[in-house]
Amino acid sequence: MTRRRPPRSRFSRPQWAISIAAALAAIGLVGAAQWNSSLARQEYISSAQRVLIIEAEQAQRQQEALRSQLEEAEARVRTFQERDEGSRTALEALNQELVVARFAAGLEAVRGPGVIIEIADSERPVPPGESPTNYIVLVDDLRDIVTALWGSGAEAISIAGGAVEGGPLAERLVSTTSIYGAGAAILVNDVRLSPPYRIEAIGADGLNDRFLAHPSYLARVARRIESYGLQFITDARDELELPAFIGAPPLRWGAPVAELD
Repeated sequence: MTRRRPPRSRFSRPQWAISIAAALAAIGLVGAAQWNSSLARQEYISSAQRVLIIEAEQAQRQQEALRSQLEEAEARVRTFQERDEGSRTALEALNQELVVARFAAGLEAVRGPGVIIEIADSERPVPPGESPTNYIVLVDDLRDIVTALWGSGAEAISIAGGAVEGGPLAERLVSTTSIYGAGAAILVNDVRLSPPYRIEAIGADGLNDRFLAHPSYLARVARRIESYGLQFITDARDELELPAFIGAPPLRWGAPVAELD
């Protein structure tokens, strides 16, 4: 006997269709999840990039600010160095001027080539009827000798009484030096000197020859030496040392006069 299959409902679906639908649904869910995940990742990456860009821009601005500060600091350093260099240059120039001024004022001992001149009274007997002053060293003799030395290129001059090396302290001649007679003695810088006199001068090589040929020496002193027998010698030296100017003795009773307006 043949079995009859029950009639198929119009609402029933094949099993395979249900499986495919389920698979498609699962695939759709996975795809949607992946899409959402991709959007979230891109958004995260974009946010991280923005943060990095902002930080990089801030770092760049900080670097530029530091570079500006560094350039400003270097400019200040250069300014200080230039000022310091200028100050050192000015100080060196000032020191050099001070050395020259002290040298010109005779406040520094000096050393160099030069000449020694010794002059003393004549040993000849004074003939009857002649003045004994013709046979002694006069203040004008020393003045003419000093003038001839300056005119021959002397840079420093000193005069001592006694004419003996290592004897009385020599008086350095400066712009304020006075040489004048006081009886039989001669005063130099207000210091009394007596014959024989020793004049030392420092100057370029050949100072002795120039001195002996100078008109201030030849005009009067040379003739007095020859006529009256004044003792006179000169000696060129490779090196002499002249003392510094000691200065005028301090006043005890005198005082500067106030200038009148």
